[in-house]
Amino acid sequence: MNTLWLMGGLGLGAGLMYLADPEKGPRRRDQLRTRLAASQHEMVGRLDTGRRTLGRRAEALLDTPWLPRRHQPSLGERVLTQAEQLGLSTGLCLLGCVGLGVGLAYLLEPSGGPRRRAWLRETAHTYWHKAEQLLTTAAGNGHSRAHDSSRQDVRTAQHA
Repeated sequence: MNTLWLMGGLGLGAGLMYLADPEKGPRRRDQLRTRLAASQHEMVGRLDTGRRTLGRRAEALLDTPWLPRRHQPSLGERVLTQAEQLGLSTGLCLLGCVGLGVGLAYLLEPSGGPRRRAWLRETAHTYWHKAEQLLTTAAGNGHSRAHDSSRQDVRTAQHA
């Protein structure tokens, strides 16, 4: 922090020395004064243009006839509507939402969340493959050799 103050003081001193120079200082101060006046004039012009533009837009907005606002259902209202369509009670639906929120907070927690997410990913991967094998076998679309050989055994048993 002291270095920052030192550098700032050096810069301020150099700037004052530049402007307070007895030979070229008056011309430099006059140039600075002219540039600041031009910048101020440009800024006032831009602010005035913005003020006029906003004024015109406000007038146009006030002259526009207002349409009644349609009610947009909130997330809670949409969830309850879907729960009613599925025949769930409100309490069960709210309990499920709270459970989902707690589960997400548990998984996204900064301290233990990454380990939990890795465990959940591994567990889901394991169960997904078991379910995928079961579904492909049940559908008759098994692609592994074990499934093909078991299907051939079933076919030979049926034909015998």
